[in-house]
This record gives sequence, C-alpha cells and structure tokens, in this order.
Amino acid sequence: MSGGGVLSKEPVSALLNAELARPDSPLRSIDPRRHPVLADLKRARYLSRPLVYPESEMRAFGADLLGSVELLTSLPARLFDGDVERTCRALGLDPRKAELVGDFQKQSPPRFGRIDAYHDGEALRVLEFNVGGSVGGQEWVQPLAEMFWADDAFRAFGTAHGLHHLSQTTLLAEALREAAAPVCSGRDPVIAMVEGTGGLDLYAEGSWYLLRRLLEAEGLDCRIGEVQELEVTASEVRFQGRRVDLVYRLFDLDQVVDDPDAWRTTVRLRDAHRSGQVALWAPLECDLTDNKRFLAYLSDPQLRGHMSQQERDMVDRVLPWTRALVPGAAGLDTVVADCRERREHLILKPDGGFAGKGITCGWLVSDEQWAEALQKGADEGAVAQQRVVPREEPVVNAETGLTESWDACLGLYWVPGDPGGLGGLGGGGGRLVHSGEPADSTDRRLAPIYLYPDQDPDTPHGAELH
Repeated sequence: MSGGGVLSKEPVSALLNAELARPDSPLRSIDPRRHPVLADLKRARYLSRPLVYPESEMRAFGADLLGSVELLTSLPARLFDGDVERTCRALGLDPRKAELVGDFQKQSPPRFGRIDAYHDGEALRVLEFNVGGSVGGQEWVQPLAEMFWADDAFRAFGTAHGLHHLSQTTLLAEALREAAAPVCSGRDPVIAMVEGTGGLDLYAEGSWYLLRRLLEAEGLDCRIGEVQELEVTASEVRFQGRRVDLVYRLFDLDQVVDDPDAWRTTVRLRDAHRSGQVALWAPLECDLTDNKRFLAYLSDPQLRGHMSQQERDMVDRVLPWTRALVPGAAGLDTVVADCRERREHLILKPDGGFAGKGITCGWLVSDEQWAEALQKGADEGAVAQQRVVPREEPVVNAETGLTESWDACLGLYWVPGDPGGLGGLGGGGGRLVHSGEPADSTDRRLAPIYLYPDQDPDTPHGAELH
C-alpha cells in the first residue's frame, strides 16, 4: 500500500536492503528479542534493519532544531515579560498551573526533550516538540541499536560503511550526573524516578522500569515510585525512606493539578529544587514549553513579529505551516476559514491531546466532518498544521525476502552540550507503519537510527564525498 510519499533513495539503506535480499544473508537471522531489555517489551515488534541517515543531514537539522528549541523556550520572556500567569492565559492553560510553576527561573533548565519528525523526501520536518522528563521511548532506543551492533554480520557491514549511533541512555546518565553535581559534592547521585499517583500502572506499561534498569547499568542508583512516596522537608528530600539527590519527574502538571496531596508535595519539591536541596529533572516550567499552541507563535506571520528574518528562515526549514485556533481570539473566524479551504492538507490537533489522541486528518474526512472538527477546535482550542507526507522507506522483509514500503516517524532526543557534533542531538529511533497506514496502526515496528560520514573530514562542511 502506498502512502503517496516519495521513495527514499538513501544509498547506504539501499546497500543494507541488497544484503538482506540475499537468501543466505546472515542479517536475516538478527532477532532483537535476544536483548534482555527488548525481550521485556512484550508487545513491541521490530524492523529488519536500522534506519540510516548521513551525518551532514542530521548536523544541519540539529543546528536548526536546537535553534528552534532555544527560540521556543525564550517565548515567555519575549512575549509575556517572563510572567507565568500571562503565559498560561495565552496558552489556554488552567490558571492553577501558573500557581504550581510559580516563576520562571533566571537560569534555563538543562536542554532535554524529544521531537517527532517525518522526512518528506527533501528534509526532516518537526511534527511536535516534547519537553521534560516525561518524554518516552528511551527504554528501547539504545538497546535496539546495541543489539544490531552486537551481531557480527551487521557490525562488519556497519564498520565497512562507517555506521555509528549515539547512545541515548549513556548521554542521559551523563546529563543527570551533571544536573545533580551541585547537590552531590563529587559522588554519583541517588535518583528518585517519580510518577504521578497511579501513573505507573496507567501510563508506563513497564517502560519506566526498563529505563531504570538501563540507568542502573550506567552506574546510577535509581529508585522508582509515585509522588505520594516523596517526603520533602525543610532540610532534605526522601523517597521510599532514603535521601535522594535528584528527582527524575515522570509526571506532568495535569497529573497533580487536581490532587491536593500531590499538589502540596509538588510545590514543596519545586521550592526544594530552587533552594538547592535537590536537583529536579525537569523543572515544572518545562511543561509550558511543549504546549502545541506555542508553535503558532513560531509559524503564524500574525504572531511572529518578535522574530528576526534569520530566525524565521530557521524555523521554516524545520516546522510546517502551523496555526492556532484560540477560543475568542481576534481573527479566529479568518483562521478557521483559511483552514477550511486547506482541508486536504491539514491535520487538526486538540490543545489537550497527546500520543495522537483526538486528532483529525483533513484528507481522511468529508468537508462536513472537517467543518465540525474546526468548530470544536475553535470552541475548545486546537492547532492546525500542514500535513507532512513522509517519504517511503523501502525495507526488505527478512522472512519473505520481499521489499515493503514503510513510513517512519523519527523520535530524536536533544541533550545538553553537543556530544555527537550534531548541534545537540542525542540518540533516537523510528516508529514505523506500512506506507499509507495511520500512525496509530496496530502493525507498528521499531528501528534504531544509525548515521554514516558523508563528508571528507579534511574539507569544510558541505563538501560531499564522491
């Protein structure tokens, strides 16, 4: 089934496919379930090969992405004088969240998050930004890449073509040590991984436990539980009876805003972090940054007058056309009318949605259904975004030897520093569905991301090898 995207002509991927197409290829016998962590992801299924990209493309994308992230995090100061209440009002958020966050801190939080992106055949395009400790996927990204590299046949292929990957869990562990350093006086931190009340059963599906195992393999002392197990006093923060140095916040503001006990604990935790008693990964204000409505302030000409032309060009290279439907806002009728005309090219995302919930794909519905969705979005708040048609990734099925087309949604993490020379990008992986199938298809596969050098190290950036 074709999804209408252009066919990828990535050269090293083509070589991988050619090797997989050989009936006697040893690559056909690779089984990700042999990895102890991946074996515990009971419902996960895996692609027969990694996704492969040239370093130069990821380097250019990483520079634009991190520039856009810095721009995104600067919006409260640029637009609302750093006022949390004004920021929350503009984003349509519950005013109690402003009370929880308190004030924006002068020192920016450590850079950490994940973007979801499609490659449209010309470049990578960001679908959304996810910021803070609650971003998922890290439990499989590094183990899956390592599993392929542990296979002799794949390692021989990868070595011949310069393939490599960034180890996301290792980078995360380094970032946690750095964040906790002011509290730890030179020793490794004791870490509490904390979900909201009931969150471990409701959201995690075991993934947070797997992430803890990976961090422990990096030498970190991690405990996992829920917010009601935190004890925050004037002198220390304890979790499950032990003093901790860093709280890895797996819960978001929505999980505590209606829970009085969790609210009080979160406020005390916020204050303990700001007084230097404990490190918080990530601070509460991060939850405001990944609000979908903020993307319109980067894309809509009516809202991005605060940006320089250089900043606009940078954003336009990575972010599709995006408009916010803000209830009661001036010009809302004009935005809705514009979106109505663009139905076949837009996707509508509710302000409060996550993990693909509540979206409406304009190209899959009638004019009447689209009009109803837009009206609901105008009443409740939503973001309309230009559809990105992913390029089709040809992949040889290791069982049948036949070539299939897949659409890949890339989850790419950004981390403190610039560990791989990619502008701050860390590790990442792909979630794939058969081309043309919806993103929430039940037949999904996971794949690691590998990079290869496509530039002569003795020549300036941009000079490609032949």
